[in-house]
Amino acid sequence: MLLYASTFTKALGRLSAAEQKQVKIATVDLALDPTGNGLQLHRVEASPGFWTARVSQDIRLVLHKDGERTLIAYVGHHDDAYRWAERRRLVPHERTGAMQFVEVVEAISVGSQSGAGMHAGGSGLPTARGRGRFASLSDDQLLDIGVPRDWLAAVRAIDEAGVDRLFASLPDEAAEALLDFATGGRLEDHIAMRPAAGADPFVHPDAQRRFRIVDGIEELKAALDAPFAEWAVFLHPAQRALVTRSWSGPVRVSGSAGTGKTIVALHRAVHLARYPEAKVLLTTFSPLLADALREKVDLLSAAEPSLRARIVIHSLDAAAAELYAGAFGPPRLASRGDLVAAIAAARSLGHGRDLAEVFLLEEWEEVVDAWQVADAEGYASVPRIGRKTRLGPRQREAAWSVFDFVREWLNREGLVTPSRVYGRLAAWLRSGGRLPYTHIVVDEAQDLSVAAARFLAEAGGGRPDALFFAGDLGQRIFHLPFSWARLGIDIRGRASVLKICYRTSHQIRSMADRLLAPVITDQDGIEDERRGTVSVFDGPEPAVALFESEAAEIAAVAAFLRAGAEIGIAPAEQVVLVRGDSQRARAEAAIRTAGAPVSIVAMHDAKGLEYRSVAVMALDEDALPDPQRLTEVGDIADLEAIQETERHLLYVAATRARDRLMLSGLAPGSEFLDDIVGQ
Repeated sequence: MLLYASTFTKALGRLSAAEQKQVKIATVDLALDPTGNGLQLHRVEASPGFWTARVSQDIRLVLHKDGERTLIAYVGHHDDAYRWAERRRLVPHERTGAMQFVEVVEAISVGSQSGAGMHAGGSGLPTARGRGRFASLSDDQLLDIGVPRDWLAAVRAIDEAGVDRLFASLPDEAAEALLDFATGGRLEDHIAMRPAAGADPFVHPDAQRRFRIVDGIEELKAALDAPFAEWAVFLHPAQRALVTRSWSGPVRVSGSAGTGKTIVALHRAVHLARYPEAKVLLTTFSPLLADALREKVDLLSAAEPSLRARIVIHSLDAAAAELYAGAFGPPRLASRGDLVAAIAAARSLGHGRDLAEVFLLEEWEEVVDAWQVADAEGYASVPRIGRKTRLGPRQREAAWSVFDFVREWLNREGLVTPSRVYGRLAAWLRSGGRLPYTHIVVDEAQDLSVAAARFLAEAGGGRPDALFFAGDLGQRIFHLPFSWARLGIDIRGRASVLKICYRTSHQIRSMADRLLAPVITDQDGIEDERRGTVSVFDGPEPAVALFESEAAEIAAVAAFLRAGAEIGIAPAEQVVLVRGDSQRARAEAAIRTAGAPVSIVAMHDAKGLEYRSVAVMALDEDALPDPQRLTEVGDIADLEAIQETERHLLYVAATRARDRLMLSGLAPGSEFLDDIVGQ
């Protein structure tokens, strides 16, 4: 039996492209012959069970062999590979039964009674006796969450400065529990599952997040083709439970940016595709994000082509247009310019003259068209959640005269809006229309429109496992809030929040979280609890800098980009984000100065993307919130909703960064920066 570990895929990603190619060839050879014949195996004398296999003159695979089982544990240059192997043991935890890598180093004096001791080397964990953050925890409490026995004394001695570096040295399940406890969580919530008698330590849920059994050469090749995408093969137990469970109705998975919501959606789609006669639609709001999902599903299902054929990936608008074309013919979509012209024409005829055109357009998009209001009576009763402007009966009557004109104009011109597309499809389903999909998985679901949600409710029809949503209320930037339950998507009892952040460093996540409330409640009263979220890796502190001139900001951002390149970050892994076209010239100047071919992306378009290094530029007082949006508000009372979405937009921008983040602008800067630096 051949297995490989997450430590191997991480190490592989740190090698050069040429070195990775050599490793892949050797690894496939090993899969074909797990005995390792022909790879010049050498025993690592200091670590029982560990061997090295020669890949090239300088590159070595680290293997662990136990009878018929061979584990690919690590890869690196010769000295690094031997040093890694000599400092580790592979053993099942004495209490949880989960197989773990345990780092073994010289004995230390921290009051341990076990004889052997551990420390974190360069991790910053303690090597001497002291009153630490976890000093009050007993042996049993620490063992229950997966802390190796030899680490008990060292963990008790960890001070506040060392808490954030737990993931560098401890098994993930132990580090997660301790970080949650350090930030106010309950250790009892993390007690690991006890093994059944004779259970394989590699199949324990905690072990499966770091070890994967190779199920054929094709699966191994697929994983090796994208070693940076560890999500493709290693799942947290909480994620795995959401993926594989049978649900009685619609499900929503939420969590802070980087907690693996998209990972869960991808695995859920592949899992559902295994059902007999399944046809899964995996969808999101953006064609760009749909393309990204397609690439990842191709990777995830590369070893199982039959599953890939059962998964259709489209943006939701594209999927709806395809369905509409099949049922009614290709839709002719009205542009925003068409709607502006229609409203202006209505006002020129005397309709709604006391109401601003900007207000009427917003009211049409967010209320009338969104809810597919058909008459004055419906408009009088439609919920106007998020629309702060109050309308009296006479104002509603005046507004409706405009909207009635727009509806008739669209009908005469043979035009439909996206909301009308969804509304007509929902009616088609109610009258017996049949979808070509058995299951629908929606990523970035927080940005669903009312009409799209209503269509999905009809598509799910209340069937078990039919609808699966992943999203974050804190990243809602396109639509006003509304009640899902009112539309037929009742997720009460089936809403889960992920708490482990894999994509963004602790420092970046902690800073970005200051922009949002610790608990966000949706219109149905369901809470997304953001407290207790932990990141699995550390990084440099984000930089927040305000400048007196554009030239000074450009120079500073250029230096930030050059520094990223100097530490090996590729141009494709860096990005400059701006609020809109008005700030683009400044970003272009910074990139020219840096001499790095880095992309410029608008904040809205960065949704769902990720980069190792991110510079968010031009966060000026008159840039974020966007002054144009503020001046277009139909009533002063609507400012609150605009402020909220603009705040969410900065949160989205900041959390695109994995390792390095710089926020910059001209003094005094965006008001939202005060929330970041003032805490």
